[in-house]
Amino acid sequence: MVDGQLLPKLVEKPGGGWMAADDMPYANPEKYHLTPLERGRDTVPPENLKHLDEVSAKRIAGMQLTNAEKAFEETPSAETAKALADAQENFNKVVGEGVPNNSKLGEILGEEAARRHMLLQKEFEGASEITDLPETANGSKRFDQLWRDKDGNLIIVEAKGPNAKLEWRQGNGERDRGTMVKQGTIEYVRTILADMDDRAIFSPKDAKYAEEIREGIENKTLRYVLVQAVENDGKYAGAELKYFKIF
Repeated sequence: MVDGQLLPKLVEKPGGGWMAADDMPYANPEKYHLTPLERGRDTVPPENLKHLDEVSAKRIAGMQLTNAEKAFEETPSAETAKALADAQENFNKVVGEGVPNNSKLGEILGEEAARRHMLLQKEFEGASEITDLPETANGSKRFDQLWRDKDGNLIIVEAKGPNAKLEWRQGNGERDRGTMVKQGTIEYVRTILADMDDRAIFSPKDAKYAEEIREGIENKTLRYVLVQAVENDGKYAGAELKYFKIF
Protein backbone atom coordinates (compact mmCIF):
# COMPACT_ATOMS: atom_id res chain seq x y z
CA MET A 1 0.00 0.00 0.00
CA VAL A 2 1.38 3.43 -1.01
CA ASP A 3 -0.68 6.54 -0.22
CA GLY A 4 -3.69 4.30 0.24
CA GLN A 5 -3.27 2.54 -3.11
CA LEU A 6 -2.46 -1.14 -3.52
CA LEU A 7 0.37 -1.39 -6.02
CA PRO A 8 0.27 -4.35 -8.44
CA LYS A 9 2.91 -7.05 -8.40
CA LEU A 10 5.01 -6.59 -11.54
CA VAL A 11 6.63 -9.22 -13.74
CA GLU A 12 9.03 -8.71 -16.61
CA LYS A 13 7.61 -9.10 -20.12
CA PRO A 14 9.36 -11.65 -22.35
CA GLY A 15 10.23 -8.89 -24.83
CA GLY A 16 11.29 -6.38 -22.19
CA GLY A 17 9.40 -3.96 -19.99
CA TRP A 18 7.01 -4.71 -17.14
CA MET A 19 3.40 -5.72 -16.66
CA ALA A 20 1.06 -6.50 -13.78
CA ALA A 21 1.22 -10.18 -12.83
CA ASP A 22 -2.59 -10.34 -12.94
CA ASP A 23 -2.45 -9.36 -16.62
CA MET A 24 -0.36 -12.37 -17.61
CA PRO A 25 -2.11 -14.70 -20.07
CA TYR A 26 -2.98 -18.20 -18.93
CA ALA A 27 -1.67 -21.26 -20.76
CA ASN A 28 -3.80 -24.36 -21.38
CA PRO A 29 -5.51 -26.14 -18.46
CA GLU A 30 -4.90 -29.80 -17.75
CA LYS A 31 -6.33 -32.60 -19.88
CA TYR A 32 -6.72 -36.28 -19.08
CA HIS A 33 -6.71 -39.53 -21.03
CA LEU A 34 -7.00 -43.25 -20.34
CA THR A 35 -9.18 -44.63 -17.53
CA PRO A 36 -8.58 -43.30 -14.01
CA LEU A 37 -7.69 -45.76 -11.26
CA GLU A 38 -9.88 -45.73 -8.16
CA ARG A 39 -8.59 -47.87 -5.34
CA GLY A 40 -9.86 -48.35 -1.78
CA ARG A 41 -8.05 -49.25 1.42
CA ASP A 42 -8.53 -52.94 0.65
CA THR A 43 -5.89 -52.65 -2.11
CA VAL A 44 -3.19 -51.16 0.13
CA PRO A 45 -0.23 -53.45 0.82
CA PRO A 46 -0.85 -54.68 4.41
CA GLU A 47 2.49 -53.38 5.66
CA ASN A 48 1.54 -49.82 4.60
CA LEU A 49 -2.01 -49.55 5.92
CA LYS A 50 -1.09 -48.61 9.51
CA HIS A 51 1.14 -45.78 8.28
CA LEU A 52 -1.56 -44.42 5.93
CA ASP A 53 -4.10 -44.53 8.77
CA GLU A 54 -1.71 -42.53 10.96
CA VAL A 55 -1.15 -39.91 8.26
CA SER A 56 -4.92 -39.65 7.71
CA ALA A 57 -5.53 -39.22 11.45
CA LYS A 58 -2.99 -36.38 11.61
CA ARG A 59 -4.77 -34.51 8.82
CA ILE A 60 -8.15 -34.88 10.56
CA ALA A 61 -6.69 -33.72 13.88
CA GLY A 62 -5.40 -30.61 12.12
CA MET A 63 -8.78 -29.93 10.53
CA GLN A 64 -10.54 -30.34 13.88
CA LEU A 65 -8.14 -27.89 15.52
CA THR A 66 -8.66 -25.35 12.72
CA ASN A 67 -12.44 -25.63 13.07
CA ALA A 68 -12.23 -25.24 16.85
CA GLU A 69 -10.06 -22.13 16.50
CA LYS A 70 -12.54 -20.57 14.07
CA ALA A 71 -15.49 -21.40 16.31
CA PHE A 72 -13.82 -19.79 19.33
CA GLU A 73 -12.82 -16.72 17.32
CA GLU A 74 -16.37 -16.25 16.04
CA THR A 75 -18.14 -17.05 19.33
CA PRO A 76 -15.87 -16.86 22.39
CA SER A 77 -17.47 -18.80 25.24
CA ALA A 78 -16.65 -21.36 27.89
CA GLU A 79 -18.00 -24.06 25.58
CA THR A 80 -15.93 -23.10 22.54
CA ALA A 81 -12.88 -22.52 24.74
CA LYS A 82 -13.14 -26.08 26.08
CA ALA A 83 -13.66 -27.46 22.59
CA LEU A 84 -10.53 -25.61 21.46
CA ALA A 85 -8.51 -26.92 24.39
CA ASP A 86 -9.68 -30.47 23.67
CA ALA A 87 -8.82 -30.12 19.97
CA GLN A 88 -5.36 -28.78 20.82
CA GLU A 89 -4.77 -31.65 23.25
CA ASN A 90 -5.79 -34.17 20.60
CA PHE A 91 -3.58 -32.48 17.99
CA ASN A 92 -0.59 -32.62 20.34
CA LYS A 93 -1.25 -36.30 20.96
CA VAL A 94 -1.86 -37.34 17.35
CA VAL A 95 0.45 -34.98 15.45
CA GLY A 96 2.93 -33.79 18.06
CA GLU A 97 3.55 -30.75 20.22
CA GLY A 98 5.01 -27.78 18.38
CA VAL A 99 4.16 -29.16 14.94
CA PRO A 100 2.61 -26.45 12.68
CA ASN A 101 -1.03 -27.01 11.77
CA ASN A 102 -1.11 -26.22 8.05
CA SER A 103 -1.77 -27.61 4.59
CA LYS A 104 1.35 -29.79 4.81
CA LEU A 105 -0.70 -32.41 6.66
CA GLY A 106 -2.94 -32.84 3.63
CA GLU A 107 -0.01 -32.72 1.22
CA ILE A 108 1.75 -35.49 3.12
CA LEU A 109 -1.36 -37.66 2.87
CA GLY A 110 -1.38 -37.19 -0.91
CA GLU A 111 2.31 -38.01 -1.21
CA GLU A 112 2.04 -41.10 0.95
CA ALA A 113 -1.05 -42.26 -0.96
CA ALA A 114 1.11 -42.21 -4.10
CA ARG A 115 4.19 -43.70 -2.48
CA ARG A 116 2.61 -46.47 -0.40
CA HIS A 117 -0.50 -47.27 -2.41
CA MET A 118 -1.23 -46.11 -5.95
CA LEU A 119 2.22 -46.45 -7.53
CA LEU A 120 2.38 -49.97 -6.08
CA GLN A 121 -0.68 -51.16 -8.02
CA LYS A 122 -0.31 -53.76 -10.76
CA GLU A 123 -0.59 -51.06 -13.44
CA PHE A 124 2.80 -49.78 -12.22
CA GLU A 125 4.34 -53.13 -11.31
CA GLY A 126 8.11 -52.90 -11.19
CA ALA A 127 8.19 -49.09 -10.82
CA SER A 128 10.38 -47.52 -8.15
CA GLU A 129 10.60 -44.02 -6.75
CA ILE A 130 13.69 -41.96 -7.49
CA THR A 131 14.80 -41.05 -3.98
CA ASP A 132 17.63 -38.64 -4.79
CA LEU A 133 15.51 -36.02 -6.56
CA PRO A 134 16.83 -32.81 -4.95
CA GLU A 135 14.69 -31.06 -2.36
CA THR A 136 14.12 -27.30 -2.38
CA ALA A 137 13.93 -24.89 0.55
CA ASN A 138 10.13 -24.78 0.77
CA GLY A 139 9.19 -27.71 -1.44
CA SER A 140 8.26 -25.53 -4.41
CA LYS A 141 9.74 -25.40 -7.93
CA ARG A 142 10.13 -29.19 -8.02
CA PHE A 143 8.02 -32.23 -8.82
CA ASP A 144 6.30 -33.93 -5.90
CA GLN A 145 7.72 -37.31 -6.89
CA LEU A 146 9.60 -38.87 -9.78
CA TRP A 147 9.38 -42.61 -10.49
CA ARG A 148 11.03 -44.96 -12.97
CA ASP A 149 8.95 -47.76 -14.46
CA LYS A 150 10.16 -51.29 -15.18
CA ASP A 151 11.20 -50.22 -18.70
CA GLY A 152 13.30 -47.33 -17.41
CA ASN A 153 10.86 -44.58 -18.41
CA LEU A 154 10.06 -41.71 -16.04
CA ILE A 155 6.74 -41.00 -14.31
CA ILE A 156 6.10 -37.57 -12.77
CA VAL A 157 3.66 -37.70 -9.84
CA GLU A 158 1.52 -34.76 -8.76
CA ALA A 159 0.31 -35.70 -5.26
CA LYS A 160 -2.71 -34.04 -3.65
CA GLY A 161 -4.62 -34.37 -0.42
CA PRO A 162 -8.42 -34.60 -0.43
CA ASN A 163 -10.15 -31.58 -2.00
CA ALA A 164 -6.85 -29.95 -3.02
CA LYS A 165 -6.81 -28.28 -6.44
CA LEU A 166 -4.21 -28.12 -9.19
CA GLU A 167 -2.44 -24.77 -8.95
CA TRP A 168 -1.37 -22.06 -11.37
CA ARG A 169 1.99 -20.31 -11.19
CA GLN A 170 4.09 -17.99 -13.30
CA GLY A 171 5.93 -19.92 -15.99
CA ASN A 172 9.69 -20.10 -16.31
CA GLY A 173 11.99 -20.71 -19.24
CA GLU A 174 12.20 -19.10 -22.65
CA ARG A 175 8.87 -20.48 -23.87
CA ASP A 176 6.74 -20.09 -20.74
CA ARG A 177 7.94 -17.20 -18.57
CA GLY A 178 5.36 -14.86 -20.07
CA THR A 179 2.35 -16.96 -19.06
CA MET A 180 0.68 -18.54 -16.07
CA VAL A 181 1.00 -22.33 -16.23
CA LYS A 182 -1.01 -25.01 -14.46
CA GLN A 183 0.06 -28.20 -12.77
CA GLY A 184 -0.69 -31.21 -14.96
CA THR A 185 0.36 -29.63 -18.25
CA ILE A 186 3.41 -29.79 -20.50
CA GLU A 187 3.90 -26.06 -19.91
CA TYR A 188 4.18 -26.72 -16.18
CA VAL A 189 6.67 -29.53 -16.79
CA ARG A 190 8.82 -27.20 -18.90
CA THR A 191 8.61 -24.57 -16.14
CA ILE A 192 9.88 -26.97 -13.47
CA LEU A 193 12.64 -28.06 -15.84
CA ALA A 194 13.68 -24.41 -16.19
CA ASP A 195 13.71 -24.16 -12.38
CA MET A 196 15.93 -27.24 -12.27
CA ASP A 197 18.22 -25.65 -14.86
CA ASP A 198 18.51 -22.58 -12.61
CA ARG A 199 19.79 -24.84 -9.81
CA ALA A 200 21.94 -27.05 -12.02
CA ILE A 201 25.14 -25.08 -11.45
CA PHE A 202 25.23 -26.22 -7.82
CA SER A 203 22.94 -29.28 -8.08
CA PRO A 204 24.21 -31.96 -10.51
CA LYS A 205 21.20 -34.19 -9.79
CA ASP A 206 18.83 -31.43 -10.95
CA ALA A 207 20.80 -31.26 -14.19
CA LYS A 208 20.77 -35.05 -14.57
CA TYR A 209 17.04 -35.53 -14.10
CA ALA A 210 16.13 -32.45 -16.14
CA GLU A 211 18.03 -33.96 -19.07
CA GLU A 212 16.30 -37.33 -18.61
CA ILE A 213 12.86 -35.72 -18.46
CA ARG A 214 13.57 -33.76 -21.63
CA GLU A 215 14.52 -37.01 -23.34
CA GLY A 216 11.22 -38.47 -22.16
CA ILE A 217 9.36 -35.52 -23.67
CA GLU A 218 11.23 -35.83 -26.96
CA ASN A 219 10.63 -39.60 -27.11
CA LYS A 220 7.08 -39.26 -25.71
CA THR A 221 7.83 -41.89 -23.09
CA LEU A 222 7.30 -39.54 -20.13
CA ARG A 223 4.15 -40.11 -18.07
CA TYR A 224 2.58 -37.54 -15.74
CA VAL A 225 -0.08 -38.61 -13.23
CA LEU A 226 -2.20 -37.10 -10.48
CA VAL A 227 -2.67 -39.05 -7.26
CA GLN A 228 -5.32 -37.65 -4.94
CA ALA A 229 -6.27 -39.21 -1.62
CA VAL A 230 -10.03 -39.38 -1.11
CA GLU A 231 -11.77 -37.77 1.84
CA ASN A 232 -11.79 -39.83 5.02
CA ASP A 233 -12.78 -39.66 8.67
CA GLY A 234 -9.31 -40.29 10.06
CA LYS A 235 -8.74 -43.72 8.54
CA TYR A 236 -7.25 -44.03 5.09
CA ALA A 237 -10.03 -44.57 2.53
CA GLY A 238 -8.11 -44.93 -0.73
CA ALA A 239 -7.11 -42.68 -3.61
CA GLU A 240 -7.66 -41.90 -7.27
CA LEU A 241 -5.01 -41.77 -9.98
CA LYS A 242 -5.56 -39.83 -13.20
CA TYR A 243 -3.32 -39.71 -16.27
CA PHE A 244 -2.50 -36.24 -17.58
CA LYS A 245 -2.47 -35.92 -21.35
CA ILE A 246 0.70 -33.96 -22.14
CA PHE A 247 1.33 -35.11 -25.72
